[in-house]
Amino acid sequence: MERKSELYYEEIGDDFDRFMSDYDVERRAALIGDLFDEAYGTAKPVGRTLEIGCGTGAITATYRHRVDALLVTDISARLAAQVGEAHHAESQAEDATDLSFEPETFEVVVSSECIEHCPDPVRAVDEMVRVLEPGGVLILTTPNRLWLPVVVAAQRLKLRPFQGNEVFLGYRQLAKAVEAAGADVIHQTGCHLLPWQVPGIKPLLRKIDRHGDRLGPVMINQAVFARKHAA
Repeated sequence: MERKSELYYEEIGDDFDRFMSDYDVERRAALIGDLFDEAYGTAKPVGRTLEIGCGTGAITATYRHRVDALLVTDISARLAAQVGEAHHAESQAEDATDLSFEPETFEVVVSSECIEHCPDPVRAVDEMVRVLEPGGVLILTTPNRLWLPVVVAAQRLKLRPFQGNEVFLGYRQLAKAVEAAGADVIHQTGCHLLPWQVPGIKPLLRKIDRHGDRLGPVMINQAVFARKHAA
């Protein structure tokens, strides 16, 4: 398979946010917020946190208040710097499949819609778990491989503007990757039973999202909350 530009999302520049769906971001942010609540309840802001693949910070904004010390990263140094400045966080460029950090550095790793843009998403999961301290928490969202044929068809019909790497993991495949990396999957769920672009369907999708735990294996997006094995 041809390796597409990993800086594609920087290359589209100011159009990045225009190509994103506010509804999709809102639903993924809700999943991440729920998983934070499950992991930490109403505890004070959690400790050193790493976000991998921050993009333009759409997800960062939704959980920033939950964490104390935050480091945002992206393969694009420019995007990472912009998000860091906007959210009063440290920032640096990082390749999700080859993180520069020492093992057991962070209490929390957050990543939303990043690993599918890596040439090897399983390796990215390995790296995320590697840099977690024992007992640390991984909160991750990514598309479900079940829907990859629909994405490919949309690209060929020029209905979907993105042209970067598209390497999706299946629902069980993601859980296995997390477990093989050395973490226990505490909760796996999903959102979007059908494409939200269908006119008038969003109110129904919101209701269906309440059943994400049961319907996750067939939903468009999946999310995991995992805890790294204790030392």
